[in-house]
Amino acid sequence: MPSDPDHVLDAIDGVVEEWETLSADAMRWAPPESKSPDLMTEVSEIIGPLVNAFSQALRPVSDAFERALTAAFDDGHDEDDDAGRPA
Repeated sequence: MPSDPDHVLDAIDGVVEEWETLSADAMRWAPPESKSPDLMTEVSEIIGPLVNAFSQALRPVSDAFERALTAAFDDGHDEDDDAGRPA
């Protein structure tokens, strides 16, 4: 490889010109336009919030069910109540 400064500058200029060409091509690219929503997307947009609202409405019922099960299967010894007292 020649060591003269003109050769180095020519090499740099070539690389810069190639980069500019590739960069300009990249800037011209645009993502494809999105298609209209399909059936599954529309259904999920409608059903999703309804399922979320239904689950929020059932939360008090599940809390009551959990308390009932805890009371039914509690052996009379609650670890949380005895946490501050020595054994």
